[in-house]
Order: sequence, then C-alpha cells, then structure tokens
Amino acid sequence: MHDDAIAQLQEIRTLLASFEGTSSIHRAAELDGAAEKVASCAADLVDVKVPYDLQHRLAFAVKAIQAAEKAGRAHRSNPLARPLSQVRFALKTGSAQGWLQGALEIMDPANTPSSQRAE
Repeated sequence: MHDDAIAQLQEIRTLLASFEGTSSIHRAAELDGAAEKVASCAADLVDVKVPYDLQHRLAFAVKAIQAAEKAGRAHRSNPLARPLSQVRFALKTGSAQGWLQGALEIMDPANTPSSQRAE
C-alpha cells in the first residue's frame, strides 16, 4: 500500500517538474486532482515512522498545489494580473515539487534518483 502512495507522489513530482517557463501556466488544468492525490497519499502514509515530519511536508505540498491552481484560474480570469499569476504559478509549482522531493527522500532515499535530489 505504501508503494502505491510513493509511486503516486513520484508521478505528481514528475508532473510538477514538467512545468517550466512562463507558458507552463497554460497547462495549469493538468494539476486538477493533484492536491487530492497528495492528501490521499498522506492518509495512506500516516503510519510511516520517520525521524522527520512527513505529514507536514505533504500538507505543505497540498497547499502549494492548491495555490498554483488558484494562480492558473486567476491567469485565465484576469488579463491584467497575468504576469503576476505566472510568477505565482512558477513559485508554487516549484515549492510543491520541493516539498514532495523532500518527502520522497525521507521515505526512500535509496530509490530517489540522484539527478533529482536536492543539493
């Protein structure tokens, strides 16, 4: 059961990593359901005993994904705020990616690709 949750978190991290450049906000709809998946994985991993606070990291990832989704909606609905929405979207997708990366490294550092490890 934990392997499925870890695999889903890795998929979401990969999705977040694919958002590069200012035009990536046009793909914001791809985040639909991502926050809910992370929250579901957090519930599945609630019994994981690690020296770090895994649940807080996953909660911060959920909040960052939700904020990125909000920036995507703002970009579509308010043309005057588009430059700011693009910055917020990039910031929040990067933040969520970092929180998930940290959580994945805590749970299974041996299976985290070294090319994606935080320096």
